[in-house]
Order: sequence, then C-alpha cells, then structure tokens
Amino acid sequence: LAEQLAGVPQGAVAPGFGGRALCPLEAGAVALGVAVEQASLDYLDFRVLLLPVVQPGELIQVAPHLVQIATHPVGQGGAVNPPARLMKERLPEDIPFYVLDGFHYSRKNIKMIRNILEKHRIKVVINQWGLPYLPILVLRKACGKQNIKIVSVYHNDPGTNARLKIVEEQIKQVAGKWCKIILKIKWHIFRIATGVSMHYVYNYSDRYMLLSQSFVSSFKRFAYLTKNDKVQILPNPITIPSSDFIFDFLQKRKEVLYVGRIDENQKRIHRIIDTWALLEASFPDWKLIIVGDGVEKRNLVGKVIQLKLNNVVFEGFQNPSLYYKRASILMLTSEYEGFGLVVVEAMSFGVIPVVYGSYSAVYDIISDGVDGVILPYNKKGYDTEFATEKMKELMLDADKRNNLAQAAIITSKRYSVESIVDSWNKLFAKL
Repeated sequence: LAEQLAGVPQGAVAPGFGGRALCPLEAGAVALGVAVEQASLDYLDFRVLLLPVVQPGELIQVAPHLVQIATHPVGQGGAVNPPARLMKERLPEDIPFYVLDGFHYSRKNIKMIRNILEKHRIKVVINQWGLPYLPILVLRKACGKQNIKIVSVYHNDPGTNARLKIVEEQIKQVAGKWCKIILKIKWHIFRIATGVSMHYVYNYSDRYMLLSQSFVSSFKRFAYLTKNDKVQILPNPITIPSSDFIFDFLQKRKEVLYVGRIDENQKRIHRIIDTWALLEASFPDWKLIIVGDGVEKRNLVGKVIQLKLNNVVFEGFQNPSLYYKRASILMLTSEYEGFGLVVVEAMSFGVIPVVYGSYSAVYDIISDGVDGVILPYNKKGYDTEFATEKMKELMLDADKRNNLAQAAIITSKRYSVESIVDSWNKLFAKL
C-alpha cells in the first residue's frame, strides 16, 4: 500500500446535495452506501460521497484506488431502481463505482464485495448507513478472515427515524381509540426493530460515528447499549467553498432562504410558508426563496397559491452558493435533523440561521441571539406566531442582522473541511 501511494495525487471534495455529508477516506478505503431516488426526481436523497485524503489538509485530486459501492432499492413491481444520476456524476472519474444486485443478502452481493475488497486491497470500509443491519451482515460475510476495519456513520438524530415519525403523525391524525392503540403497538414494534438493528451495526463496527456529543445518550438508550466506547463524534464539514467570500452587509438582499430537500416527514417546509404568510403583508420588500426539490413541492406551490402569497419563489434544485451570498436569513423548521449542514453553510456566507430547536445538535452550532436564532422546541407543535415575532425582530433591525451575520461567519470556521479532514485522519491512524 505504501508503494502504491508513491506519486499518487491527493484527494478532492465531491460535494453532494441537501445533507452533503462527506465521507473522507484514506488510500485503501471503501465507502458502502445507498443511492435513493425520490419518485422521478433526479437528485440524491442520501449522503454518500467521498473525500479521499492521503495527507491532512491537502485537497488536490482524487487517488485512483478509492472505491465506492452503492446498493439500490427495489421499486414497484419488483424492478430494481438504478442509482440516482448525481451519485455517479459527482464522483470523480478515477474512483471505481460499483452497484450491487439490489438491497438484500445474497451470494452474488457477498462475492462481489469480497472481490472488490481483495482487488483494491481495502483496509477500511466506511458504512454510511448506520441504521439497517443488512449492509453490515453482508459485509462481515464478504470480509471473511481479512483484517478490515469498519466505521459506521449515522447521519441523523439516533433517537428517532423517518419510520417512527410517520407512525407518530398517524397517531396524531386518527380519532378512533382502537386505531390509536394499534398504531402505538406498531410504533413500539418499529422502535424495537430499529434499536436492535442499530445495536447489531454498533457491535460489528470498529467505530460508530455520530454528528453531535448531545446524541450519545439517546443513541446508547435507543440501541440498547450498556457501553459506548466505540462511539466517536465528528460533525459534517462545510463543503461549499466560501474562503473567497467577502462579507458586505450592504450587498445582502432582503431575502429569507430555505435550502434542502422538500418533503413533509422531516423538513416540514409548510411551517416556513405558514410563518411567511404572517410576514409578507408587513414586509412587501422582502422575498422568501426556496431552493430545492422533492415530492412535497406540488403541495407547497398549491399552498402558496391558496394563501395568495406574491413574494415566494421556488428555484428548484440549484447550487446554493449564489443564494447564500445574497440572502439575509435562513429558515430551517425540520421535525428532526442530524446536523443540518445547510445551517453552517449559510453561516459561512453571513446568512443568519433561524432554526427550530427540534434536534439537540443545533445547540452545538448556534448560540441563540449571538450568531443565530433558535426557535424553542414545543411538544405541542411548531409555534408559528412565536416564529413570526422572532423573524420580525430580525427583519426590522438592520444593525442586529449585521452583528449576527458577522458572528455567524466566525462560528462557521469550526466546521471547515480542513478541520474535519484532520479529525478523520486521526481516526484512521488509531484503527
């Protein structure tokens, strides 16, 4: 491996969309992940992209012996969905890309992974899907007696997941007593199943990565663990370059921004629309800009038309850099998050984050009233009127926006690529 490294160029970032979580890899490492396409949309709803690094802090070109493996799910009628187009487009050409035979345990998948591990002399596998047991089960079988280290990563709040949230919403909506009881039983079954699955992944990983120290206790409880000595904390890096950005408050437009996937289960962008509906008449010179796409977009467009809102713009899937440079405020009202990378991305461009405090990691990032605004989590649900008042305070006070924006830029530097790469390299050295 050392001989192979001689003369090999260094690694470069391949940024993703939405979560944009990066998986840094040294030479001789492989990322095992999943590509998911939402309906007919052509973007990724996952987090598997590579940042190969040979020496800390050096980001030039990609080493050719790094590998990415993607599984793809079975769609309607049993047909296998191909990996999302951007999965391949955003991966450097000299990194081999393999697609397994569906998301299931099979001799074919085991053999294919084993051949990849042996061909590329893989020493470390980074499992980017830290919840389901199946990738680890297949991987363990493929590894056999080889001394290969496994690092599993969980990119969300380990105390919940999409499946549980769906059932929770169903419980809120049904009226019948027995329906509620059945749904609660269903919730507990899902809760046990996902907890046991995470327990399995943790047991057979050499390290298990979480995005925030605040997640450790909930992860330990959720995954039925007695010890958590393999847990390591590492936030996501800012993957959109902002080093050449020069903050000028006078260049900031009166724009409120949302960036990310448009879905109901997690992102709850309708909350932003509801808040904006109480603001627009009082702030006719401001606009709400929504950058992103997703299955819920049609419903949101209909909601905007129904509410007769004139200053809401849907931009679709775009590179958010231009919008960060000119926007004043970012809103994120998700029901749950792992880290919320768009928050620190926006902060690096002097965009003030206004974030619903539904996940504990946001308190690691934002100091409320200093470099952003945290809307306190309410068990009864998102408080639209309170959010509206906090937004009004910012939108009316230019001096406050200027101060918070400059403080946000300083805070964002903790999440630079160089800093996170250094942490990954230290991890690899300990494996």
